[in-house]
Amino acid sequence: MATEEVVTALNAELQALNVHELQVVMKPESPGGKTQFKLALQLPGGAAPSAVLSEGEQRAISIAAFFTEVKLGRGLGGVVFDDPVSSLDHRRRWHVAKRLAIEAQTRQVVVFTHDIYFLCILQQEAYDAQVSLMAQCVRKTPDGFGVRADRLPFDAQRTKARIGALRQAHVGVERAHKVGDEDLHKKLTRETYTTLRLAWERAVEEILFCNVVQRFAEGISTQSLHSVVVEDADYKTVDAGMTRCSKFAHDAAPSTNLPTPHPDELKADIEKLETWRDLVEKRRDTIKQRRTS
Repeated sequence: MATEEVVTALNAELQALNVHELQVVMKPESPGGKTQFKLALQLPGGAAPSAVLSEGEQRAISIAAFFTEVKLGRGLGGVVFDDPVSSLDHRRRWHVAKRLAIEAQTRQVVVFTHDIYFLCILQQEAYDAQVSLMAQCVRKTPDGFGVRADRLPFDAQRTKARIGALRQAHVGVERAHKVGDEDLHKKLTRETYTTLRLAWERAVEEILFCNVVQRFAEGISTQSLHSVVVEDADYKTVDAGMTRCSKFAHDAAPSTNLPTPHPDELKADIEKLETWRDLVEKRRDTIKQRRTS
C-alpha cells in the first residue's frame, strides 16, 4: 500500500475528529543506505508527541489511526471500542460519536462505555446518520456480575421508557403497601415521585419541545420547531405534575406531617404523564404535517 495513501487517509481522519492542528507527514530515513519512510506528526520544535499533546489529543490520534487501518484494510468486519472517549472533552466526544455513527453505516460497531452522556450523544448521531442503535446495559444483580439487560439506566432512558420503569416501580410500592411495611412503602413512594419528577423534566425537553434544545448538545435543532406548540393546557398540566411530585420528593417541614399517598394515587399520577405524552405526540404530528405541507 502506498505511503501517500496512508498519509491522506490518516489526515482525513484527524480532520473528522477535529484535530485540525495536527498533520501527518512522511519522514525519510536511510538505514544502511536504503531510503525508507515512516509516518510522523508535525509538531513544533520537533518535540515528542507525549511532551506536547494532551492525553485527549493522543486518544483522538489513536482513534484516527485505528479508523485509518480499518478503512484501508477494505474489509467489512465488525469493530469494537472500549470507552473510546476517555480523556476527551465534550466537543470532541461529539466528533467521535459522529465518526462511529458513520462507520456503522457500513459495518457493525460495538461500543462499551460507562458514560451515559456519551451514550446520549451516540443515540443522537445514530439517528442523524439513519443507522439503528441497540443499547443494552451490563450490570450487577442478585444473579451476579455482568448480567445483560435491555433496559438502560433511568438517566439514559427516553420519556416512554421512563414511564415503563415508573410502572414497574409502582409494583414494588403496591407490594410494600399490601404487606403492611409502612417504612418501605413510604421510602419507595418517595423514590418513585422523585423519578417521576425527572420524567416530567425529560418530557418537557423531549416531547413538548421536540429536542429543539438539548442539555449539553452543541447546537439547537431549529428544524424541529415545526412540531412545537405550547398550549395553556400544557403549562397547567406540567406545572401540576411537577408540583405534585415536589410535594413528596422534597424534604417537608416536620409540622406538615404529609401522609404517604396510596399506591392508587401514585399510579394515577404516573398515568397523567403518559396521557399527556400521548396527547402531545399525536398533536405534534398534525402540526408538523400542516406546517410542512
